[in-house]
Amino acid sequence: MDVYGTAAAALDRLVTRRLQPPPEFVGAARRALGALDAALRERGGRRGGAGPALRVLKTVKEGSFGRGTALRGGCDSELVIFFGCFESYEDQRGRRAEILQEMQGLLDTWCQDRIPGLRLQFPEQNMPGVLWFQLVSEDLENWMDVKLVPAFDALGTLSPGIKPKPEVYATLLNSGCQGGEHAACFAELRRNFVNTRPVKLKNLILLVKHWFRQVFQEEARSWPLPPVYALELLTIFAWERGCGKDAFSLAQGFRTVLGLIQQYQSLCVFWTVNYSLKDPTVGDFLRRQLERPRPVILDPADPTWDVGSGTAWHWDALAQEARTCCHHPCFWEAAGSPVQPWEGLGLPRAGCSDLDHCVLRDSDQGTPEDSRSLDDTVCHWAGDSRTVSPAPEPAAAASTAPSALGAASASALAQVSARELDRFIQDHLQPNPRLQEQAKRAIEVLQRCLHKNCAYRPSRVIKGGSFGRGTNLRGGCDVELILFLNCFTNFKDQERHRGEIIKEIRTQLASGWQDPVPGLRLTFPEQNTPGTLQVQLVSATPETWVNVSLLPAFDAVGQLGADTKPQPQVYTALFNSGGHDGEHAACFAELRRNFVNTRPAKLKNLILLVKHWYHHVAAQNQEQPGPSLPPTYALELLTIFAWEQGCKNHSFNMAQGLRTVLRLVQQYQDLCVYWTDNYGTEDPALRTHLLGQLRKPRPLILDPADPTWNVGQGSWELLAQNAAALETQACCMSGDKTPVPPWDVLPALLHQTPARDLDKFISRFLQPNRHFLAQVNKAVNTICSFLRENCFRNSPIKVLKVVKGGSSAKGTALRGRSDADIVVFLSCFTQFTEQGNKRAEIISEIRAQLEACQQEQQFEVKFEISKWENPRVLSFSLTSQTMLDHSVDFDVLPAFDALATTAPASSPPASRSCSATSSSPAPPSSKA
Repeated sequence: MDVYGTAAAALDRLVTRRLQPPPEFVGAARRALGALDAALRERGGRRGGAGPALRVLKTVKEGSFGRGTALRGGCDSELVIFFGCFESYEDQRGRRAEILQEMQGLLDTWCQDRIPGLRLQFPEQNMPGVLWFQLVSEDLENWMDVKLVPAFDALGTLSPGIKPKPEVYATLLNSGCQGGEHAACFAELRRNFVNTRPVKLKNLILLVKHWFRQVFQEEARSWPLPPVYALELLTIFAWERGCGKDAFSLAQGFRTVLGLIQQYQSLCVFWTVNYSLKDPTVGDFLRRQLERPRPVILDPADPTWDVGSGTAWHWDALAQEARTCCHHPCFWEAAGSPVQPWEGLGLPRAGCSDLDHCVLRDSDQGTPEDSRSLDDTVCHWAGDSRTVSPAPEPAAAASTAPSALGAASASALAQVSARELDRFIQDHLQPNPRLQEQAKRAIEVLQRCLHKNCAYRPSRVIKGGSFGRGTNLRGGCDVELILFLNCFTNFKDQERHRGEIIKEIRTQLASGWQDPVPGLRLTFPEQNTPGTLQVQLVSATPETWVNVSLLPAFDAVGQLGADTKPQPQVYTALFNSGGHDGEHAACFAELRRNFVNTRPAKLKNLILLVKHWYHHVAAQNQEQPGPSLPPTYALELLTIFAWEQGCKNHSFNMAQGLRTVLRLVQQYQDLCVYWTDNYGTEDPALRTHLLGQLRKPRPLILDPADPTWNVGQGSWELLAQNAAALETQACCMSGDKTPVPPWDVLPALLHQTPARDLDKFISRFLQPNRHFLAQVNKAVNTICSFLRENCFRNSPIKVLKVVKGGSSAKGTALRGRSDADIVVFLSCFTQFTEQGNKRAEIISEIRAQLEACQQEQQFEVKFEISKWENPRVLSFSLTSQTMLDHSVDFDVLPAFDALATTAPASSPPASRSCSATSSSPAPPSSKA
């Protein structure tokens, strides 16, 4: 029942087959609740009918079961019993305990009769003011929490379409109640508000609730998450504002609701179908409610109940999930385009960080006389300066000046906190959806024009460049249109005929483009790339553009099936063509596009962040002309390499990913990166070529589609300098002001390293830093001497010696984090079996002396004692002050000196002793 793995077109089937509760369970539960309702009415809540009856005025079935939004697996139902003995809200408080006791007796009697198809379970009664039990199906796959709630009949008999009298709510507001305290009194209004909705809308509610259950089942145990009823109301709001039809796309509705969840910090939703703004008491109260922290989602039946409750629930957890899930199949059309959310007043708009409006009124109400003052309140909220993430890729209004925004945010990247990077990407870096859509339409027009009018009609057209790979930044993008022509039968044909073909294409485009895409005009910039026709699509939006390069090419690969490599002969022909490195890269554009475009959405966001930083550095390089930087595509591949080697999860810490790429950029002189997705070493010609490439100077970043193209060529010095500077800024720092740890990624892999370079590989990437090792040895000697001199000073227990062991002591520690032991040999242990005696007392004493040493001595490294105060375990770490990924973790081990009487001739090889006065050999370390 994975909603993410379900195609958009299959969501209806998922709901009807897997999310709606089974009819058998629904029928059995309905009969059981009907029988309980009849028993309550008949016996008046008195056990055995003794004493004056408590008259039941009416009962109302509410909860998700009553509203028609019960989900398969588990759901809830409220049976609200309105008693005649309650004449006010205050009466409920005074007599509720008495009535619950009487109802418990009735429930005990009623449950003695077997209910066909169901089992009854009675959990601990831990909900104040209600009785509850569970109805469980016999196969244990479905259950229902049933609550019995005694209540005051505040509404009386309701007529369809008639609002409650204003006095009802005035009395409620004057009762001094807490928010939602008397929500049960309005259960009938709540049920009717939801239950009268179209079946398809209820199906959308089930889908949203299933998403919530699937994603947050574990988190709900530790985080206070919003009630699912808040999601029901938010779904109804989305449908009313964006659709309003009985038939619609579930994927569109689902996308819209997730967009609203992302906007939770701006949500303010309420309805006036039951309470009116015209009444002074209610109107004043509503204005105060609208001033509450967002999100505000008022119950349509009880205005005191803010089910959104901005300060109570972790909406940020829902928003984070909603932001990162739009790459899943349920949000993509079969044709490959993203599902677009609904558009409407109050729904998220592209390029806008707030919602259109926050108030949803009853459509039949008209505009109340006091609406000006209410709207003033709303408008003040909508204009505040809070940054709110936009909905994912909605097709709506474009930003006013994306390029200016990008320029402003470039200098601000260093000041963005690590935890805000995801939002920074969405607010400032992701491309404008309207421009994306315009570009798609323009490219389609270009293709039709070429097919219709051009003498050289392409057999296939492939969209490449950052646009095709899905890695284009906001403000502008580049598109490569690769035109595979049948007139090219080999690689050399391209050079002979390309000039003539480009001239013909330009003539046809110039005459055939008559503003076919509103808001985009076609221009021909200076042609400075040989073999390519460059055109520019300029948007009416200022400084927004799409650069399109049309490249006539030989279809060397042909149409390949999924996960199918090209034949080795394709690359043999490439090597024999005599072209220089990367000259025929366009022939492999489809492989290149597929290599990047199939990556997770969050990885592409990391690519956008890296490219954004790269463009900022490139702008500095233009101001002070110097050697050409490597292409941005090299940074895209380096980011993919970092993710593959260090993470591979679809969800990850953006700051960690950024810092990993920055670290690799600084190690550019050692970079050796290539993939064998499309070419391997099985073919002799390919193997010979790859081995030749691996012998070339670093950096080496081979294009995964064309092995002749080293995209790492260029000057990396300026990038490396800026990478080192950015690592020290807020975007790479954790909340405690320490650097975010990068992923563990080497700039070259062992199996990709030539045999002659293995010594260099070991010294550069595997051996610990010598200066750090010297600092650690100095610190350990200080600690060992301090422990030997101060531990058990006023005790008969004596420290015989202190010895260092572990990989660090043996000289086999790897660069980064390594381990070691400090073994404290004590006189109180005379045999192995005694080492467990008094261990807690001994560890406590050693910890106290370690803490004293930490306070009294000076260290060149960061000395931290573990805060995990296990009475039988003690550990500490030594970390470099300048290279925070270099550290040694120590375990302190009290031990029996088994080798004290061993003759020197028979002693095993000694570990290094920390005791200057001890000549006794140390026992073998317990660490590998």
